[in-house]
Amino acid sequence: MPCADLDRLALPADVRARIRAWCEGDIYRPERDALEGWLDRARAGEPGALDELRDAFSGPLPIGTGGRRGPCGPGPNRINSVVLRQTMWGLVETMHEMKAAPLVAVAYDTRADSRRFAHLVADEAARLGMDTLGLDEPRPTPQLSYLCRRRACGSGVMISASHNPPRDNGIKVYDCHGAQVLGEWDARLMDRIRAQDDRSQAPAPAAEAGTVRWFAGAELAEADADYHGYVRDQGVLPGDLGEGGLRVVYTPLHGVGHASVVPVLRSRGIEPDVVARQCDPDGGRFSTVRSANPEDPASMDMARALGDEVGAHLVLATDPDADRLGALVRDAGGAWHAVDGNRLGVIMLDHVLRHAADPAGWVLTTLVTSPLVGKLARAAGVPVVEDLLVGFKHHAGMIQEHPDRPVVFACEESHGYLRGNEVRDKDGAIAALLLTECAVEAHRAGSTLLDRLKEIWCRAGYHRERTANLRAEGVRGRAAIAAVMDAVRTSPLASAGGLPVTAQHDRRDGQRTGSPTRNLPGDV
Repeated sequence: MPCADLDRLALPADVRARIRAWCEGDIYRPERDALEGWLDRARAGEPGALDELRDAFSGPLPIGTGGRRGPCGPGPNRINSVVLRQTMWGLVETMHEMKAAPLVAVAYDTRADSRRFAHLVADEAARLGMDTLGLDEPRPTPQLSYLCRRRACGSGVMISASHNPPRDNGIKVYDCHGAQVLGEWDARLMDRIRAQDDRSQAPAPAAEAGTVRWFAGAELAEADADYHGYVRDQGVLPGDLGEGGLRVVYTPLHGVGHASVVPVLRSRGIEPDVVARQCDPDGGRFSTVRSANPEDPASMDMARALGDEVGAHLVLATDPDADRLGALVRDAGGAWHAVDGNRLGVIMLDHVLRHAADPAGWVLTTLVTSPLVGKLARAAGVPVVEDLLVGFKHHAGMIQEHPDRPVVFACEESHGYLRGNEVRDKDGAIAALLLTECAVEAHRAGSTLLDRLKEIWCRAGYHRERTANLRAEGVRGRAAIAAVMDAVRTSPLASAGGLPVTAQHDRRDGQRTGSPTRNLPGDV
């Protein structure tokens, strides 16, 4: 019996109880072999095995800023076939409660198990009576959002872990508006997901099963063309971008971005030089980079080398699900410079405001993004919201509150950008188009994107932000983060950088702005 000697392991009683349920319950059978492997390692005293079990069975895996994502493996705090099926059980219940259309859109990226997981969730939704339609080749996350809205779906599911490490995967859940779940949708869905932990059997199938329709071949090409046309329409610089001689290198970092960025740029006259080796899905290993995250300049080393080889002026990179954009730009002397997420956003916003400043629209950004974004928008007479919590679902929440108000530009410091209202998530292809337009315009004038940035500082004042990503994983990591937050609350800073702190506002208490999205509490 796999759990016969479970009590001998130094694990909390509640963790042992969850493991025992996974050893014995029928619904957990698909993950039984993987669980037994971890138990064998723990019994043998393998370093880290007990910590892995403790973390894997401390769930359920929450819905974070980018869906439910984490390492693959057995347990309620991991991504596996059971957790994905339970997510669909909770989603279908939520769709019924929210009176959403009985149609689910599904897409997936290039990670090792993404296609298998996508077909699993589509089949489960159909078993429970929902019709499903999906893109049956790896495609960008923002294309799933667009498909959701275009086909009037009741919800959408994207199998992806974005730029997380290779061992991870995830499921991003979208509501009937094509946005990642927020507010009531989020609360109801998480409640329904938690309730699945008490099930010993899968829910009964619907009296009438739904259909499963996967777009491939001509149907997929048609869906792609529709999305690409929308992305192309978000540009603000008219004419053929190829005129003027700007040369662009692009890498999808083993992800899906070449399915959107390349055709969009090509349709505007730019034929990017693509890092061929990083167009290979690579089995989800991301073997050519330390991190497939365009926030990290090192992820673009191969693209930089190709840029030197072909004499490029601009390097673009998207993360594996193509919703973020990173870039390297040359200065007047020919040296490459990595531009951080805040400054890329400022450059693109300034470009949009030069050509399409719409006082009837607005600019959306977060409480941790450069204040220069708001300063530029106000100077151009465009309203701005700059106190949103982190995660583009909050931008989407504002769009849903005012769907007739055009999004002139939206951004966050972690390399997420958007323009327009029909994609309700950040979009690396839209960002690639806007940044390329700006680079083309500067190149034609004999300057660079760095020169444009200096011009902005001369007008609006010099701004500098520096960010650092610190990973704190597992049960101990969450405890460490909680301890830091508790310390900030119980012992507020008296000074910072030699300046006195005069006030502290805790967003955990929410706000009173009149906007349900802006009022949401956040442990930040």
